[in-house]
Amino acid sequence: MRDAIADQVRQYEIVARAIEFIRHHALTQPTLNEIAIYCDLSEFHLQKVFSEWAGVSPKRFLQYLTKEYAKQALRKTLNDIYRATSMR
Repeated sequence: MRDAIADQVRQYEIVARAIEFIRHHALTQPTLNEIAIYCDLSEFHLQKVFSEWAGVSPKRFLQYLTKEYAKQALRKTLNDIYRATSMR
């Protein structure tokens, strides 16, 4: 029982570490290999653990972050354009 709990804690820590890395490096679009190296795992093992815990692959998670960043940047740009044109 203790081993199972320790294994779950380790997997949780791996996913948390991977998410932290992905979030901090989202703009550079890290590869699965780069994330795996950071987590000190093989690509296969990272993919498996991450997908089980997060419900999506590391790549899909990165795509989501990238999409959200792009949406925020677009909103800001549109707001800036609107403010600039309404001041005339």
